[in-house]
Amino acid sequence: KMYGTSWCPHCNNQKTIFGDSFKYIDYVDCTEQQEECTNAGIEGYPTWVINGKKYPGEQSLDQLISLSGC
Repeated sequence: KMYGTSWCPHCNNQKTIFGDSFKYIDYVDCTEQQEECTNAGIEGYPTWVINGKKYPGEQSLDQLISLSGC
């Protein structure tokens, strides 16, 4: 799951590396769903949550593949 915002340049970079496939990412826009992000303890954008662990900041595709086991 990726937590981010539409105004965050780092979030937009993450979306760009996925291209059209970003629609398959479980994405939470923290501007629109602020309470969900607060409850998840999100402190910065983007933040990836993979297998219950938080990974703040931009992640490469290789890093996301390694972390997710995909």
